[in-house]
Amino acid sequence: MLELVFCEFLKLKRRKFIILTIFAAILFPIPMTIFAARSNLGFNWLYLNIGVFGYFLLLPTVLGILSSILFYTEKANGTQKNISTVPVSPASLIIAKVITVLIFSVVYSLATNGATLIGGLIIGNVNHVVNRLFMGILISLMVAISILPIIAIVSLSKKGYVFSIIVSFVYASASFAFVFAMSNVLSPLSAVFRWALPHMTTGPTYGLDDWFLSSPACIGVLIITAIASLSLSIILTKKQEI
Repeated sequence: MLELVFCEFLKLKRRKFIILTIFAAILFPIPMTIFAARSNLGFNWLYLNIGVFGYFLLLPTVLGILSSILFYTEKANGTQKNISTVPVSPASLIIAKVITVLIFSVVYSLATNGATLIGGLIIGNVNHVVNRLFMGILISLMVAISILPIIAIVSLSKKGYVFSIIVSFVYASASFAFVFAMSNVLSPLSAVFRWALPHMTTGPTYGLDDWFLSSPACIGVLIITAIASLSLSIILTKKQEI
């Protein structure tokens, strides 16, 4: 499995998208840091807002595009049939790609958190550094799992990169809207959102405790999402090879 994951990263080695994404993760906190500094807003505000937009709007879209690169490149280059002759199961190949997405999500989190902490130093107020780094990594992994349905759609689609961008952005935007409308409509991404919000803020929650999602409920949603998405991807991939 480690060799398969390493091969997936070799495919991405020549892709400028990866470097540009990490660069964007570092640049994203800059305008918010400037606004926070000018408005005398604290580090808690900065961390919360960068986390909300960075993890729940930008990251799902980025992961959707990354998934498209991992799955669609083989179809575009005509190497998918050659890969099917290798004595490696479709399940192993799909899981290797998912692990690659998870690792990339953590790298994105570290880049965003690093830039946010630097922004906090500029503002002059940084606290709970270790806890925030841990939460950032945990949320990034949960977000990556929450987009597995999109990965399943992208992996089986023949529409290409534009389609993956549209689907990923629509999914992230819809989940975003569900949360801000205080809707009880639940998607895997909005479930992570509703779980993460109280952990990302140190301020009052104004009686929203019943609306926030508990850890067992969120983990349950993610487990069901992972099992259903991976099973669907593996079954349909095997059918395509027949």
